[in-house]
Amino acid sequence: MKKAVVFLMAFCMSAHLFSQRNDNAEYWNTWRYTAKEGMQQKFEEAAAKKTAMFNTTPETAIVTYRFITGPNSGTYMRIEARKSPADYDKDRSAEGNYWRDNVSKYAANNGGQVRWQLLNGGTINYDPENPAPPAKFVRMVTFNVKADGVRAFRRWMYRASKVIEKRGNKNPRMLFRLESGGNRNQFVLALPYESHKRTDPPRENENTWREDYNELFGWGTFEEDGENIDASFEFWGEQVETLQLVPAMSTKM
Repeated sequence: MKKAVVFLMAFCMSAHLFSQRNDNAEYWNTWRYTAKEGMQQKFEEAAAKKTAMFNTTPETAIVTYRFITGPNSGTYMRIEARKSPADYDKDRSAEGNYWRDNVSKYAANNGGQVRWQLLNGGTINYDPENPAPPAKFVRMVTFNVKADGVRAFRRWMYRASKVIEKRGNKNPRMLFRLESGGNRNQFVLALPYESHKRTDPPRENENTWREDYNELFGWGTFEEDGENIDASFEFWGEQVETLQLVPAMSTKM
């Protein structure tokens, strides 16, 4: 009985601490759906109608992408951006009920909500105060990291972003960590772009990528950090997929 009381106190304390932290953090929500066979058009139309009814403002906006490469091809990802902890206290039951009654019947797989925290260390060329319109494509790299490898992974991602900045790259690069809804040690790197064909001219740099890395962080750090990040991944650790915007199912920006 005593152990149970101690456990309950510890659980309540940890829950209280969680509810009080990260008030200034930025969160993103995602859902994944697969339409039933032969129901893709009906699913898209129903989801578009729901979006036009409930997701018309910057605060309620939803963007939809479709996977176009890999085993998830044809799957839809619905994304809500730039959420604060307070947003999760709002009552959105009417919106959820509408989806359940009018859209989910066309879906073979209704994915639950997954919450992601945007990480400043590793994110560059992104301004939450003046967000760019949704890109036509997103290259999404998912990393599954060992529990004891998170520090090495985050060190590499932060330092890599600084090298990219130093080399003059202006493309958005956004790093997320799964906050709730799955493996806490899963990270996603999102790379939005408008065309598969390169539109910016190649930039000439005096140094190689390796030389810039070592110049910023010390001689030999490129090799050391590279070995550490390789060792940080689970054996299924990295997956690369391409997504394409579905405008009809997205909030008009």
